Amino acid sequence: MRTRLTLATAAISFAAAAQWTSVPSGTTTLLEAVHAIDAQHLLASGKDGVLFRSTDAGSSWQPLVSGYGDDINEVMQLSTQEFLLFADGGMVIHSTDGGNTWDNAPAGTSSELVGAARQSGVIIAVGEEGTIVRSASAGATWSTMTSGTVQDLQAVQALGAQDWFAVGKNGTALRSSDDGFTWTSIATSTTADLNDLRFTDANNGLICGDEGVLLRTTDGGTQWTAVNSGTGLELNALWNDGATWYTCGVGGTVRTSSNGTSWTAMTTPLTTELRDIVVSGGTGVAVGDLGTVFRLGAGGTAIADDPFQHGVQLRSGRGVVVILVDDVDLIDHLHASVLDMQGRVVRQLGALGATTELRDLAPGTYVLHLTREGHSAAARPFVAMP
Repeated sequence: MRTRLTLATAAISFAAAAQWTSVPSGTTTLLEAVHAIDAQHLLASGKDGVLFRSTDAGSSWQPLVSGYGDDINEVMQLSTQEFLLFADGGMVIHSTDGGNTWDNAPAGTSSELVGAARQSGVIIAVGEEGTIVRSASAGATWSTMTSGTVQDLQAVQALGAQDWFAVGKNGTALRSSDDGFTWTSIATSTTADLNDLRFTDANNGLICGDEGVLLRTTDGGTQWTAVNSGTGLELNALWNDGATWYTCGVGGTVRTSSNGTSWTAMTTPLTTELRDIVVSGGTGVAVGDLGTVFRLGAGGTAIADDPFQHGVQLRSGRGVVVILVDDVDLIDHLHASVLDMQGRVVRQLGALGATTELRDLAPGTYVLHLTREGHSAAARPFVAMP
């Protein structure tokens, strides 16, 4: 009897002429944050304490042992060799040897710490339910500040010697003018969740958020005006490299602007949600769900731009999953493996022909990981049915 293959169809498409290319991270675990130490060296962190380092401008990544099992949401550099990681459970994780070893340093709260920034000798971290903690000792000791809100705070930045700004859910924006000791609410005229902010100087800055929200200030954050981002998708992160703005988010979205007011889309190879972005020395890296790493810039071992308009289809039926390759130029050039949701390989499929059948998978959710010429090309979840 022929098995019906009419359920749970998902397409894996390969973007043509991508300005960003996909590089292998070595994990399918969500990556929350990326930090550029310099143009060649980067750190990326994420869910369940995963931590990775790149020494070749993001072209390849090697795992590090953070020693912590919960989500690591932010990476901060204090000096050439000294770093802090900010994590769920109110944990700050400290390294003094370039990230080779790490020690836990609780911040005096059990709340998730989502964003952090520093100015001179002061570090401020923000997180769930309005949490704000402050350190004047390079993270050795922390004090809890009163934020005046119970909304989750997502990001914080120093504007100058005494001025700080923080944003969060439901349009929340807070400002401190006394080096982070007290905070007051600032109107943003939106109820969308605000996910990140970045100031280029004491007066000019942007906030990004859900529903494609972009807000701009030219007076140090007293007033905010809406900017047309060109998308209605959630925007998670902002970056400015001194000349160009970047924002990233849901659907593999990366948009760019030279002035912060007019935005255009950049092409990306996958539609995986992106959580953070950094551009340094002409090289850009964006990270996100399923261990996704996108790279912008020449050189290294990044995957070449894929010229194909067609792709691969996944079709799940009862007791079988079928992978269809509908472009003859891709047949036998794509290699596939199946991973569980913890990132463990449960099936190696080798080179894909026009049709490949997967049978005897236990019911559940998996990830199909495709590689081409030894490099990651795509990763997509699918459901194996009983």
